[in-house]
Order: sequence, then structure tokens, then C-alpha cells
Amino acid sequence: MNIRRSPWIASRRLWIAIACLALAACSGTSTSSPVIVQATKAMPGLSGVACRNNPGDAARIQAAIDVSAPGTVLMISGTCLLTRGIVLAGGRQYIGGPTTGTVLRQDGPMSFVLASDAYVNNSATTGDPIQISDMTVACDGSGSTDGIIVMNWQTEVRQVDVQDCGGSGIVDTSMAQDGKAITNTSVNSRIEDNFISNSGSYGIEVVDPVNAVTDGFVTDNQIAGSGAGGIYLQNSGGWVITGNHLYGNGGDGIDAERLYATTISDNYVEDFGTTARSGTWYGIVGSAQGGLGSAITANKVFNDSGEQPGVGYIYIAVTVTNYGTGYLSVSGNVIATLVRADKAFYFNGAPHALVVTSAANEVSGPGTARAIGGAVTLSSGI
Repeated sequence: MNIRRSPWIASRRLWIAIACLALAACSGTSTSSPVIVQATKAMPGLSGVACRNNPGDAARIQAAIDVSAPGTVLMISGTCLLTRGIVLAGGRQYIGGPTTGTVLRQDGPMSFVLASDAYVNNSATTGDPIQISDMTVACDGSGSTDGIIVMNWQTEVRQVDVQDCGGSGIVDTSMAQDGKAITNTSVNSRIEDNFISNSGSYGIEVVDPVNAVTDGFVTDNQIAGSGAGGIYLQNSGGWVITGNHLYGNGGDGIDAERLYATTISDNYVEDFGTTARSGTWYGIVGSAQGGLGSAITANKVFNDSGEQPGVGYIYIAVTVTNYGTGYLSVSGNVIATLVRADKAFYFNGAPHALVVTSAANEVSGPGTARAIGGAVTLSSGI
């Protein structure tokens, strides 16, 4: 029987050996020189950097990246004291040890801790595929520092802890650092199994005003304590947002704009709008595009920690259709409202039209089970 193993698993099995080689390479080197484990015949394309928890760590990591070839797996070990952001070359894989064993710690003002070279160098097109896994990105809570920024197609960010960033935890963007949009597409990203806590802005953010960052996966992440909201996609076309646990987030739980063949399923939104003192806040919300329909299914949306008086809470909503006729299937969701002013579901198609199939949802509590705005056609399905 042929067993196909994930390259992530294979790389993690090699981590201990590479870390040992990297640590051995430390002896006799100056604090300013990179600690690099060159590829061997047995382990081609592998390189390692051992951090020393001192101000030379950023230069060591960056030097190792800059001399690496496409296809390199770069292993980073130890606590890395970063006095500047690290620029990640595309076409490479960046791996730590266990998340608590490799810590990239912000030590000074910076706009990001990790960012792809396509973004930093203002590329007109998306960068080559990039993979990041098994490390902790520890911001210091200051300014608007983002933890990880990628502008690469087929990005994978897995099993990363991102803590205390003043900006967003993980950002997938079509906009380079100079604010100009890429001219092609940047598809097939996967942001999976990460723990993102105490971001000043969003836990996970997709920045895409130009319809380039589509058809990706936000899966099985835990996002807690974000100031602006848990997950925000400026463009959710083709995205699958599933299995995420969001709790204690100050704004909306999941905000997926421009729904178009989008799936939002099996998420647990434990609390939302936790820091709000006015306005209306949503557990799951989006706007619809005309054409292909989207599904919002089997989500659990609650506000266990209570709600503030004078604040509006809507648990699942589509608030507008941007053009044409939008189509939406909403089924199997479980909602528990708290006060009479709450709305479990709210659908609005204006200024265009929205066709909604809504069935088999469970709603408990004193709030309004379902409210309908303008230009909505509602059915129980087939």
C-alpha cells in the first residue's frame, strides 16, 4: 500500500534533527552572523536558524532567507528577538518547532512581524506559494503591527499562535505595501488550525477590493479577544469558512462581504460585540453578490457573556445585495438570543434582490426569530 504523507508532517519529523544541527552550528560563530544549516544529500533543500533571544536574531533570520533557494524549508528554533519585521521570500516553507518552542517576539516598532516579499517589494502580481507553520508570533500590543501579512497565491498558514498584535493577526491581501492592487489573482490560500488572540483589529483579515483573493479556506482556527472582530473578508467569493471557534471578540464574529459561492459552516461564535456601547453587531454577517448562491449552515451563534443595553445584536444576517439577484441557503443553525430587541436572522436584498431558502434552524430566547428587509423572496426549500 502506498501511503502519501503530508509534507508538513514530514518536515515536522525532521525538525528535531535540523534544530540540533542548527544549534551545533552556533558554536564559534559571531552574534551578527546567520546560523545556517546547509542542505545535505540526505536532506536536500533544508536550512536552519537558531535564535539567541538577542537583537541579532532578525539579521540572522533575514540573512538565511536571503541566501536560500526556491524550494527551501527553513527551520527556525528558539526565541527570536525581532527589532524589525522579517521579509519572507516566496516559494519556501518556514517552520518552527512546537508553537511554544519557536517564538518570534516583537521588540520595537514595526508594521508587521512577518510579511511576504511580494507585499513588501510592491509587486504588481501575487507572490509564489508560501507556507508558515509551528511557531508563535508574539507582538507587543503596540501601534498597528500586523502579525503575518501574505500576498501570495496558495498560501498555507497552519498551527501558528499569533498574540497581542496591535493590528490584525493574519492578513491575506491583494494590496501591496504601497497601496496598489495586484493585476492578477491570488487564490487557494489556506489559513488553518491557528490560535489568534488579543488582536487590536481582526484575528484574520482578507483585504481585497479588486476581486483577486478568492477561493480559499479559513478552517479550524480559534480567535479570541480581537478588537474590531474575529474574521473579516472584504471579498469572500469562493471562500470556505468552517470549523472556527470565535469568542470574546469586540465586533462582529464573522463578516464575509461579497458572498459568491461562499460556504460558512460549522462555526462556533460564542460571543460577539463584547466591547460595543452603541450600534448594531453581528455573529455572522455578509453582503451578497448576484449570481452563484452561498450557504450558511450548521453554525452555533450565542452571546453567553451578556449584552450591553442600547446595543443591537443580530445573530446571522445578509444586509444587502450589491448587484443582480443573490441566492442564499440558510439551514441547520442554532441560535440562542438574550433580549427582546435581538434578531436571530435578518435578510435584506435591497437595493437589488435576494432569494433565501431558510429551513431547519433552531432559535431559542425572547428575540425576534426572523426579520425581513426589502426585496427578499423567502422559501422553505425543496
